[in-house]
Amino acid sequence: MMLEYALISLMVLGAVMAGLWTLRGAYQNWREQFTENARVSLEDMFLFVDPRALFRANVALFVLLPLFVWLATGALFFAVVAALAGAIFPRVAWVVMRNRRMAKLVLQLPDSLTMMAGSLRAGASLQQALDMVVKESPAPISQEFSLLLREQRLGLALEDSLRGMAQRLKVEDIELFVSAMSIAKEVGGNLSEILDRLSSTLRAKQVMEGKIKALTSQGKLQGIIVGMLPIFLAGILYVMDPASMMPLFVTWYGWGVMAGVFVMLMLGGFFIKKIVTIDV
Repeated sequence: MMLEYALISLMVLGAVMAGLWTLRGAYQNWREQFTENARVSLEDMFLFVDPRALFRANVALFVLLPLFVWLATGALFFAVVAALAGAIFPRVAWVVMRNRRMAKLVLQLPDSLTMMAGSLRAGASLQQALDMVVKESPAPISQEFSLLLREQRLGLALEDSLRGMAQRLKVEDIELFVSAMSIAKEVGGNLSEILDRLSSTLRAKQVMEGKIKALTSQGKLQGIIVGMLPIFLAGILYVMDPASMMPLFVTWYGWGVMAGVFVMLMLGGFFIKKIVTIDV
């Protein structure tokens, strides 16, 4: 009997050690991937923050937020939702920051092209025109053109630098600028006139996009309100009558109802997005 207990204890200990080893490996892989992705993503936006500090903050958010929600509500479901929210928060924050930066860069691009065209007409070289944009324009357009100039000074070909900028930013307006510069360098022509026409085209495009955004903003707001309404009502009902709402979170049919609601919300959001999204 003692031998059997010993064997069972050893098997349990081995399983625990194997589980801990697996968790340790998964944690290390998560840390390495997170820090590397954070480093590359932040450097692309010219934000020089220690990725290891961000990883520690993310781990603290992933652990403390579910614990706080669980202690506040006593519901394991909300704690799991809080844990998932803490896990995806860094990615969502990066997407929001990048979209805002790209939108600001697109707004600054026509003025920068006009400045370059004026410098070229005044007799400056392309390098001098780029340098003027870097000195006179605010971030983020000055940061991107400054990187372009640094690559030029290190001996990289202009076409390669422009192609790298287009691949890094992945913005349609920047791709138009890169195409115009590449074509002008290959076939020749008045570069200042090309930049002037491109600047006027981009300004007209921004005006049209602004009008479309204003006309579709009501539909987008309605989609957000309709999408958040079931979640808001569920929270209010849970606060008012937790006993009646608890089966929704702890029973299989409650999970089925929430899955159905989630699918319908996703479908509604998808169709609303298709209706209000207009490509220019």
